[in-house]
Amino acid sequence: MPHRLSLALGAAMLALSASCTLPIATAATPTPGAAPELLRVGDYGVQVSTMGAGPYTVIFESGFGRDLNVWRNVAPAIAKSNKVLTYSRAGHGRSEARPGTPSLDSRTDQLEQLIAAAGLPPPFILVGHSYGGFLIRSYAARHPRHVAGMVFVDPSDEHQNAALRKLDPAGVDSDARLLAQFMPPKLQPELGQVQAILDSGKLNLAGPLPDVPVAVLTSVQHRAKPELFLETPAAVAVWRDLHARFFGTFTSGLHVVTSHSGHNIHQEEPQLVINAVEHVIAAADQARAVRAKAQPSK
Repeated sequence: MPHRLSLALGAAMLALSASCTLPIATAATPTPGAAPELLRVGDYGVQVSTMGAGPYTVIFESGFGRDLNVWRNVAPAIAKSNKVLTYSRAGHGRSEARPGTPSLDSRTDQLEQLIAAAGLPPPFILVGHSYGGFLIRSYAARHPRHVAGMVFVDPSDEHQNAALRKLDPAGVDSDARLLAQFMPPKLQPELGQVQAILDSGKLNLAGPLPDVPVAVLTSVQHRAKPELFLETPAAVAVWRDLHARFFGTFTSGLHVVTSHSGHNIHQEEPQLVINAVEHVIAAADQARAVRAKAQPSK
């Protein structure tokens, strides 16, 4: 078993910092520049870190099973000129668990509740890693007018399962079994929800995504001795192609491909993510200026 395991369940690159005990959702160490606190959201405490001020509110969504600490090398830089929120989803980090099996819809509900409780003003720049990419898409589809830009850090793609099965169905199944084997029991129910998305190849959203500036970051790191089907060159090529196709659905943005880091680009090459967020903010500024200029004078 490799010391650091980056897996996907059929279609999504769900990052796992793995060892024999697989410590996925541990209590976060303080994010530089802002000590996390528990914010009351209804009847529940949510671990949040807010910092900075500026024209945009940048909201970070972590990957599957991860807490706010994964953004510690990115968020402080963005907070120099914008308001930033990082948080741990219910049941992660120090955030209190909620009853029921988490789903894409319930996680989106919780994000809406958090934004309201924290009094966060739009426009929003949404940043999502892996499974977090699904979540920011879900929120943006519900609230397109509140979203000025999006950054996808090696995002999950609901179509990958079908694409990879064309190459090697047994390899896809083997990776899925290995992921399930090492997934902590408390995450198994939500993993089943993710599996349902990947099996269906459909992400049921409230509507179309807003055509705002985006950045997509894709890892194509080469492994000399792949231990997983998803690490093979053929599978990595599919991953890159799916990201390129997703990026092509927007009219403005940036697609960054890196071979220097694995799935956790924000932790291995944080400057790439910082640059991407800043690029999207600059593009959102330009788009807002164009709209303002196009409005008739009163």
